[in-house]
Amino acid sequence: MPELRSTANESSTETLEQQETKAVKANDEPYTVLKTWHIVGILSITAFAGALSPLNASIYFPALNEIELDLGISAEMVNLTITTYLIFQAISPTFWGSIADVWGRRLVYIGTTLVYCLACVGLAVQRNYGAMLFLRMLQSFGSSSLIAVGAGVIGDITTPAQRGGFYGYYNMGQLLGPVIGPVIGGVVAGSIGWRWTFWILAILAGSSFVLLSLFVPETLRALVGNGSGYCNPTPWQWWQRRKLIKKGEAVPPVDKQVAARWRKMPNFIQPFLFLFEVDVILLLLYNGYHFMIYYYYNVSTPSQFSARYGLTTTQVGLCFIPQGVGCVLGSFLSGKQLDYFYRRAETKYKSQHPDVVVERGKVPIDFPLYLTRTMLMLPCGLVVQLLTIVYGWMLQINGSLAGLLVLQFLVALATIPISGMSQTLLVDLYPGKGASITASNNLVRCILGAIASVTSDPGIRRLDVGWFFTTIGLIVFAFNSFYLILLVLGPKWRAKRYSINEAA
Repeated sequence: MPELRSTANESSTETLEQQETKAVKANDEPYTVLKTWHIVGILSITAFAGALSPLNASIYFPALNEIELDLGISAEMVNLTITTYLIFQAISPTFWGSIADVWGRRLVYIGTTLVYCLACVGLAVQRNYGAMLFLRMLQSFGSSSLIAVGAGVIGDITTPAQRGGFYGYYNMGQLLGPVIGPVIGGVVAGSIGWRWTFWILAILAGSSFVLLSLFVPETLRALVGNGSGYCNPTPWQWWQRRKLIKKGEAVPPVDKQVAARWRKMPNFIQPFLFLFEVDVILLLLYNGYHFMIYYYYNVSTPSQFSARYGLTTTQVGLCFIPQGVGCVLGSFLSGKQLDYFYRRAETKYKSQHPDVVVERGKVPIDFPLYLTRTMLMLPCGLVVQLLTIVYGWMLQINGSLAGLLVLQFLVALATIPISGMSQTLLVDLYPGKGASITASNNLVRCILGAIASVTSDPGIRRLDVGWFFTTIGLIVFAFNSFYLILLVLGPKWRAKRYSINEAA
């Protein structure tokens, strides 16, 4: 992992003066040549594309009862379409993320969005359960990579000091799915039929395909550096270069490494190898179990609210709005606090190490990275765990619907910062591997979400809803120990990993 060492007693073939000269030279060059408006544009388009994957699931929830009746299948069979979707959502980014980290972000973006769009069209016209199950897998295979690749793009064009805020805004795009998806799904399924939800998704996917193809350039730093290189061009970049060549003007040559990138095979097992790093797996499990709780809320809401409060499909869809708003607000606030805590820690670090020149975009090995990035993780986790127990018993006694929606809002508000802190820390730990490490995060999170989708109804029937939510709240409470271990031992594991990479 290419990080700058900040202590002179670490073994190195470079002298401290050589390291400082290298860092100063790197700091003289802009981290990215992209203008602010261009970065904002890329962020907006990637956030829109990233919203499509969670939108697939959330737009689907209010229509579960209608799909069950229309296709003549059981609730367990309907939930299986969610489970298979989540399994492919877990696995496919490990494939696409590895390609994106070697051959480029742009090609993966365009190809997977096209697959996703075609799958949505197929889902809109299919007429049997088998076809629906297969096309949901294909839909997930295409759409689920968008989040991982988008995370890689943000990592490419932002420094660690900016990254938290940018990921906060990026996650807001993803979390529009839980806000508008159930509302759209409920209204559409309750008026013109659930199949139209997939036509809407096809239109959105087609729009995303056009925007990504035309306006999002290649950002992988191994191919284009700070954006000044030429690889996987947009139509505008290709046309501009072609005009210069026709005029006989000099154009920068294509780097040999870029031209030879097709001969380099992506490491498809890299996202799985990350799981053997102790600090990584502890972080992924802690984040994943809180996502699992969040998924229990989503999966159980349609059946529980319909049965206990007599709500229609449209009304159930509207009930998802509070937790969606909590997601967006939590993402925005967590992004702000991530940047604030990082800048504060960076200022303190520089005052304590005045002779160290830190290369822009690098995180010194003795920087308090784990504490800085996860400072609010435990408080947020405790809030989620406590409110989950309260929610279960309030639902058990058919308590106030408004009170339940407030609890869903608060749980979402506390859950999303855990996700944002985890994602930002992972990219900091593996710069240049943003898509692959995000695929690892996605793998663990979606497997746990798939478990939630198949155990929700049977678990509630067996334990009753009060004891069911109490059980999962207490189980996740036990995993607070993972966070404490990470905080204490994480820096040592990171330093050891760095020294091994340097020796190699």
